Amino acid sequence: MSVHQIAVVGCGNVSAMHFDGFHAHPERVRVVAACDPLAERRAWAEQEHGVPRTFSSIGELLGFDGWDVAVVCTPSEVREPAVDQLAAAGKHILTEKPLADSYAEAVRIVQRCEDAGVLLAVNQNFRDHYAFGLAARLIADGEIGTVRGVSQLDLAFRQDRGWRIKQPRHALSVMGVHWLDGFRQLIPADATQVLARTFSSPAIDCVGETDAFVHVDFGEVPVSYVQSFSSRVPVTQTVVVGEKGSLKFGYESLTRVNGAGTDQWDNPYAGPGKPESAFRSLDRLLTALETGQPPSNSGRDNLKTIALLEAAYASADQKQPVELSGGLLR
Repeated sequence: MSVHQIAVVGCGNVSAMHFDGFHAHPERVRVVAACDPLAERRAWAEQEHGVPRTFSSIGELLGFDGWDVAVVCTPSEVREPAVDQLAAAGKHILTEKPLADSYAEAVRIVQRCEDAGVLLAVNQNFRDHYAFGLAARLIADGEIGTVRGVSQLDLAFRQDRGWRIKQPRHALSVMGVHWLDGFRQLIPADATQVLARTFSSPAIDCVGETDAFVHVDFGEVPVSYVQSFSSRVPVTQTVVVGEKGSLKFGYESLTRVNGAGTDQWDNPYAGPGKPESAFRSLDRLLTALETGQPPSNSGRDNLKTIALLEAAYASADQKQPVELSGGLLR
């Protein structure tokens, strides 16, 4: 395995998870530079995370040689121009989620990276940080038989701050993109239809929606999902019903129940393991660079996740189901 030289683009709050995850793997990753337009964030990256060189813009960063992969932690509203500059310079890219604020924008980003001949991956780290990874392996091994349905609740009283609360899309883009991507890991079929309803609670200060009730059909497999940032009853739980058994899981652990009894597994990437989940997202990209095989979290793959997100917003706006073809918007 090679040691890759990394530059972090955007030193906001989410970048701390990446810095911590990358510093734990000096045999694989070395952060050699970062950029941010705010001087205080550049100083923070230097002083708190030991970044040796910082720059105020991507243009300045690209003038510094000696790195091959960019980790883009910018707000999603400026993601496309950031990726455009990096791809044009031949840099491979891991970007934070959501890949883009709209499906059309995500398609443009993926196409530009492919046209430039650079690899693009997305930090859908809940494939590890949440117990989706454990569940997906058990399902693939036939431990609960054919999946017949999934139920997901993510209820909390959550008040965000900063740029996120000014965006027209809120709860689904902040958290729903994790769950929609997770459902795709559990069910070996593409989504075919989405029906959603959303509303914004006056208890939460934000422009976009705070709550969503979503139904997704993956062919014959239905998924029922509720997202709330205004719930006074907190609960986050996924239940998968299969022909031979069921799974119940959250962040910390997964329980399988079948006719033979109950088994439980702990998730090593929950809680303090979150930075490791970010590193695993990056390592999938690095492995793809070394093997020539596309990463499982590629931008092309992520279009099916963004299609689900876009379909949910479109359904809520139009008050009718939205159909998908091959997991993508028609």
